[in-house]
Amino acid sequence: MRLSAETWLRYGFAVLAMFVAVLLQRALDAHFTPLPPYIMFYPAVIIVAALGNSGPGVFSTFLASFYAGYVVLPPHDSFRIQNSGDVIGVVIFCATGLLVSLLAGLFHRKRAREKKLSAQSLRRSEDHFRILGEGVKGYAIYMLDQEGTVVSWTAVAEQLKGWPEHEVLGKNFSLFFTPDAVHSGRPRQILEIARAEGSFHEEIERVRKDGTHFWAAITLTALSREDAKPQGYAMLARDISDRKQAERDIAASRSRLLSIVNSALDAIVAVDSAQRIVLFNPAAEAMFGYTSAEIIGQPIERLIPHRFHDLHAGHLRNFAAGAAVSRSMEGVGSLSGRRRNGDEFPLEASISQGETEGGKLFTAILRDITQRRRAEAHQSLLLGELAHRVKNTLAVVQSIAAQTYRFSRPEDFYATFCGRLEALGNANDLLTSSEWKGATLNDIIAFSFAPHNVQGMVARWATHGPRIWLAPNEAVTLSLIFHEMITNAVKFGALSGNKGKVEINWETNESAVMIHWREHDGPDVNPPAHRGFGSKLLERAVRHEFNGDIKCDFHPAGFECMLRLPLSEKVKVSA
Repeated sequence: MRLSAETWLRYGFAVLAMFVAVLLQRALDAHFTPLPPYIMFYPAVIIVAALGNSGPGVFSTFLASFYAGYVVLPPHDSFRIQNSGDVIGVVIFCATGLLVSLLAGLFHRKRAREKKLSAQSLRRSEDHFRILGEGVKGYAIYMLDQEGTVVSWTAVAEQLKGWPEHEVLGKNFSLFFTPDAVHSGRPRQILEIARAEGSFHEEIERVRKDGTHFWAAITLTALSREDAKPQGYAMLARDISDRKQAERDIAASRSRLLSIVNSALDAIVAVDSAQRIVLFNPAAEAMFGYTSAEIIGQPIERLIPHRFHDLHAGHLRNFAAGAAVSRSMEGVGSLSGRRRNGDEFPLEASISQGETEGGKLFTAILRDITQRRRAEAHQSLLLGELAHRVKNTLAVVQSIAAQTYRFSRPEDFYATFCGRLEALGNANDLLTSSEWKGATLNDIIAFSFAPHNVQGMVARWATHGPRIWLAPNEAVTLSLIFHEMITNAVKFGALSGNKGKVEINWETNESAVMIHWREHDGPDVNPPAHRGFGSKLLERAVRHEFNGDIKCDFHPAGFECMLRLPLSEKVKVSA
């Protein structure tokens, strides 16, 4: 009879155990008083019988007896045992070894019988599950033993995973896991959970024979015999790749939609049919002052001024009852929102509605038009101011034309009139740059000198004084005054020569600003033979427009003029 490899292994283990026992026996005899000859063989026989069954146990018993009778017991190198006590020891050892081997054989036979019964029960369960598995479409049903080894395989399982039955039976079910899952010990964990809790369910990525991955919903159920001892597992698997792909598509679509909503510059607020807020994007958070966590689930009325609650509810009911999917809210009158701090602000809105599983969903796109309203009001104000300025300017032009014609020689009229119009235009340019809010004294002087800033002329005039702000009308009047004084200095005064200079200094006290015009290093100055338009403009403008005082002196060394302008809301010191 040919012995199996397992049998050779068991008997080889018996020989190895006896060899180790001999080595230990000799080592102990060399260092201690001679010990009983069988002290190391008793545990060796017990271990061999327990692990290798009764045959190896009996074999190891006789090997130990042979060694003791021939080598250990006197006379040595002979089987003739002289001492009757040694004979009794051999008999006791052999009896003990045989008894231990007999008990080990009984244990192994019982265990084999239980295993055989378990296998038969498992095969019967396999047959039941195979019948069930073949009849259930779309579900792979197969059986595992207690260690996770595949013991049954259905046609549906082959279709799902790609392995034919003969390539799977006897293999561990870790074959179906990804390498990372196998490395982390996931198959063993699943078996332990199912054994402890009775079953295990999860959705997991699995591997087919061709290496492709797919998503499967698995249910692993622990099977027990009538005596509650475990006998294996039933595995139910279903391909859910299509569902997972649909979920990924939906998630991607939601992510794109959420990205658009979150990046929108306009506020987007959605409410359900109960008028509870279900969506509140970052622009809405910035607009109303609430965080999304604070406002989600709250009634929409929290964002609407109290006096408009009933009106808003009526508009929403009418819109929900209509057939329109979306519309602008411009036709419902002025719209207002209410911030978290209670401030109200104007809104521009459009609303849309759609059906969802939970009912209707209303989405409003809101834009804060506070700045637009301010800009429109400011534009209206500017247009009104422009109309007023145009009328005033035309009146001033008419007056300048009349006075220039009256006080100028015909041949000088055109140049004089154009110069004064240019001064008026410069003043208007200066005011336009500030949206007609006014101008500073220093800017008025600079604009007045601008037409003459050629060939180093800019170095021949200087200004010094605090920052003084003038209202639009006052700025135009003072621009015309400085135009007349500069024109006079260029024609007859300090700037008519090559070395003359003009200094303009001003200072303030509690009630007025004093402007000192002083020319020097120019030609000698003679008082004018008669008063022209410029002189009259100076006096009338200062006294009547500013309610101030003016004093001019024509000193031979240079013309000087002192203007006193009272401080007011239209003439004031600016920071």
